[in-house]
Amino acid sequence: MKIEQRENNIFYNVIRNETSLTEVFCNLMQYKVFRDLFLNIVNQKRIKLSLEVFQISSIKYNDFSTEKDLKVKENSSEFGRGDLIVKDKEDEYICELKIEKYRKLTVNQPESYLKYLKNDNSRLYFIIPKGYMHKDDIYTRWNNETGYSKEKIKNHIIFWEDIIKEIRKKELDKLNIFINEFCNILDYRWFYYPNIKFSKYEIELLFQELKNKKKDFAMLQNTNLPKVISKLFEVVEKTDDKLDTTEEAKTDKYYGYVVKNKDISKEIEIWFGVDFEIWEKCSFPLTIQIFSEDEQQMDKIKSLDFLTKFQYEDGQITTFIGLNKDVFENEESNIIEVFEDKINEIVEKMKRT
Repeated sequence: MKIEQRENNIFYNVIRNETSLTEVFCNLMQYKVFRDLFLNIVNQKRIKLSLEVFQISSIKYNDFSTEKDLKVKENSSEFGRGDLIVKDKEDEYICELKIEKYRKLTVNQPESYLKYLKNDNSRLYFIIPKGYMHKDDIYTRWNNETGYSKEKIKNHIIFWEDIIKEIRKKELDKLNIFINEFCNILDYRWFYYPNIKFSKYEIELLFQELKNKKKDFAMLQNTNLPKVISKLFEVVEKTDDKLDTTEEAKTDKYYGYVVKNKDISKEIEIWFGVDFEIWEKCSFPLTIQIFSEDEQQMDKIKSLDFLTKFQYEDGQITTFIGLNKDVFENEESNIIEVFEDKINEIVEKMKRT
């Protein structure tokens, strides 16, 4: 799939976060084909739980609203603010939208929403990316609040990727320019990952698994080493495109970016990319490193059991986690998406350190 240049998209600099996404998503409900598609997706979830389905023909555009303050009555205490509200007859359904994989739940999600709904589990839905990092929090907190089981909660979760897939399957993107641009901007900002693949020979070269000189010579004939390194750099660049909080950190010894996050101590540095010395000695062409110049912080980092300590030839010490060979070999996964998810996972862990 080719992603158009961002400046050519109607929603460029309009859809930038969950709030703007919610407004556009709701506005698109004015198109019956889009509205019906979304309600059908929800109905498929409800059928699995033997719940009453939406009467799609009776729900109109005016039955959708956004950013509603949830109150039982005027001047009563609030139960948060619902992202997208769908009204069917006299009942309200709350849809909580998350678009960033790392965005945490608020104090209201889902507990206060469920209190507002008088513990009617059937009227709450989450629309999230497939790689959402706090999905287990949804299960745990929802179950703790009402006793609703994880297996049932799974049918209250809708993935953005599935919505886009269904839109394109029904060819709604070809019928309406705004729906097409909506899908494209979501791809551009969040969901499209270039599919960079490494051949068997390239993978063996990356992980230094040459058995003898004859094989070494044959491989060098079949694999262009500069091309392989260029592919690695492209993975790093495309991963950086998915992470808005990074700064460039490259030299002739490494090529990558430093993650900047306000919730992590300024004394801690999280870097990702290609480190040639670690690659040479440990056979990890792509790594995520955690380092601090503060000795106490560094001692704490070195004690984390998910990190490997590494000492450079100049004596400096860092810690890292690398992408294993199976990530490169897996035909079903996308290496950029795996790398991004792993970086976000490390960031979340370091927030708690």
